[in-house]
Amino acid sequence: MQELMTTSRQIQPVYGMNSLIDRFIGYINVKEVTRDSYFVCLRDFIAWLNENCIRQPQREDILRYVEYLNTPHPRRQRSDRPSNKPMPIIKMSAGTQARYLRAVKMFFKWTASENLYPNVADNIHGAKVRADNTKRDPLQKDEAIELLQSIDRSDLVGKRDYAMILLSITAGLRIIEMQRADIGDLETIAGEKVLFIQGKGHDEKDAYKKLTPEVFAAIDEYLTARGCRDKSAALFAGAGNRCKGERLTEPSISRIIKDRLKAAGYDTHRISAHSLRHTSVTFLLEAGATLQEAQHHARHASPETTGIYAHNIDQRKDHSEQRIYNFLFGIETDAATQAADLLHQMNADQQRRALELLKAIAG
Repeated sequence: MQELMTTSRQIQPVYGMNSLIDRFIGYINVKEVTRDSYFVCLRDFIAWLNENCIRQPQREDILRYVEYLNTPHPRRQRSDRPSNKPMPIIKMSAGTQARYLRAVKMFFKWTASENLYPNVADNIHGAKVRADNTKRDPLQKDEAIELLQSIDRSDLVGKRDYAMILLSITAGLRIIEMQRADIGDLETIAGEKVLFIQGKGHDEKDAYKKLTPEVFAAIDEYLTARGCRDKSAALFAGAGNRCKGERLTEPSISRIIKDRLKAAGYDTHRISAHSLRHTSVTFLLEAGATLQEAQHHARHASPETTGIYAHNIDQRKDHSEQRIYNFLFGIETDAATQAADLLHQMNADQQRRALELLKAIAG
């Protein structure tokens, strides 16, 4: 497709569209990861325009593109990675759709400001995204153990995946934080092993997470098998022939964890790589931590975000529906069931004290 500009309200072709995209990417003042994201999204948009023989997109074309994003479609084949295999059908999440549309809207807003092309994407809305980021379910305690035990640690890939998943569950790391981590970010502070991380919205690795001896041992076992101790090298790297030693991308880490979840029997859209972070915060709250402690662990800017996790825990412990059914049909709940129900509603510290009291009474 060709670059376009307006002259006397007539749209005229000028240069290559790719050069226009390059100018836009070079113009926007955002972080490198955001620029890369915009480029990927706009590359998809250009490919869609070409596939539909659209040379001068209008408002109705942008609306059609929104429908395309919301419709299951084959994953687009990257030109630098040709394959004879048919591409899988994907269904973009609401968040992914919003990200792709946001790039297109930013692009046309820029073209209009530069008098290159009218803003045909103005006031176009896509999929609605939930305000909170907790629509992925956490794992239960036995499920997390089963996931870790399902990983064969006899080879390099198994050692790497085990270390990544154990680190994510115990430290509550985001995918991007694991992707950015270098071997040199492993340090010792006051006799404890830590991993310095570059958090969400941060430009530097100005925070750290403590590593339990077991987590550090898993990471060290992986690095020993990998045979790399270069401090500037990625902490988690590819192991295949084409990407051996290269830093894993965010999508690669998400796919690796998702595949491990599926292999362990958790093949549902409600459980993903991000579920491990939810699992970490949930486990901490269930272990008796305060909301403030959980907020610090998760590095949430607002306590309201952490509060959603506490609400979800309370919701799982709520058996209102069964109580209503029992009341409706006159079903009496025995004392043991009532006691178990009460215990489920307590936090870890309350459960411990209740059990101590029961043992004293029984003794």
